[in-house]
Amino acid sequence: MSSSNITIIPVTGKGQRKQFLDLPYKLYEGEPQWRPPLRFERAVQIDPQKNPGLTGLETQLFLAVRGGDIVGRIAAIKNNNHLAVHKDHTGHFGFLDARNDEAVITALMAAAQSWLKARGMRRIVGPLSFSIYEEAGLLIDGFDTPPTLMMPYGRADYQSALENFGFTKAVDMYAYWTNMHAGYPRPKIVTTMVDYIKKDPDITTRPMRKGKFLQEVQMAMEIFNDAWSDNWGSVPLSPAQIKHMASELKPLINKDFFWICEYKGVPAAFILMVPNVNEAIYDLDGRLLPFGWAKLLYRLKIKGLKTARIPLMGVRREFQRKRTGLAMAAFLSEKAFEMGREHGFTHVEMGWILEDNKSMIRIIEQAKGVPYKTYRMYEKPIS
Repeated sequence: MSSSNITIIPVTGKGQRKQFLDLPYKLYEGEPQWRPPLRFERAVQIDPQKNPGLTGLETQLFLAVRGGDIVGRIAAIKNNNHLAVHKDHTGHFGFLDARNDEAVITALMAAAQSWLKARGMRRIVGPLSFSIYEEAGLLIDGFDTPPTLMMPYGRADYQSALENFGFTKAVDMYAYWTNMHAGYPRPKIVTTMVDYIKKDPDITTRPMRKGKFLQEVQMAMEIFNDAWSDNWGSVPLSPAQIKHMASELKPLINKDFFWICEYKGVPAAFILMVPNVNEAIYDLDGRLLPFGWAKLLYRLKIKGLKTARIPLMGVRREFQRKRTGLAMAAFLSEKAFEMGREHGFTHVEMGWILEDNKSMIRIIEQAKGVPYKTYRMYEKPIS
């Protein structure tokens, strides 16, 4: 496929897969807010043999070439797991990275749309990195700060290019930046909810149990699947995905940052906070060899990090519109802050949060969280 001397080629071999993976590191080199992710992790992400999240997905990676140079990339995604749940004839796109040239983005989007149309899709939604629970959304506000761990990077010109191609807003998602030391004493409503949890004999709270890491993650993600089942674009995580996630997160998880609320002995809510590794890998160009591993180890274990992210939190649906559920969410957030301060953290990102999740937004704002980034999911009919 060719347009304005831009040729779009489907990725087919090992060499082209490497070009697909390498492009962002070349494209964003020198941009002050770019945080190069670890290259080996990106390679695992697009490998069906290593990433169980690709089970049930049909994907096609594309490269944009002009004058012999790679100038853009995109992935077209037919997620049969999503289609089984939502039955909406919707395909997705992701991994959109390109030169600051609308013609390149237009050519890439046209290729992805054409590929999805040939497979019976009537609507295209994105961007996301294969699923809504990976890197999702296009950054449209908050370009003056770097992304935290597992959050996407983007430039301002992508928004106008997508909208000029006919995309419109599907939903916005917010990220909040929170000073763990600010906002004390807490408002009465927060202290009342925290006290409610402490005084209710049916509710117990605890950190992750030692020696039961996988079981605890599986339990938390069972809560997560239930808690998020009614949310926009939600698709339950499979047992294989959960096991893979546990393996990836294990080096980052400290039991002090993984807390559970139980109601009458049954797990009902959880929170997980992890160090913001992007703070430690900003200058490694995604490489751990030859000396990157030593820098990373020093920054994680000796120097210590100052920022964290809360990527996962959930309250079972049966409690979500009740005082008990709101109190659990407030208690767990305060506990994460308390543990973070004890470990030397100063700030935490809470997000992303769907724009219509008003109860969670209120809890974050009461903890003095400030919305500092907006990510948008776009949609477009496929004609």
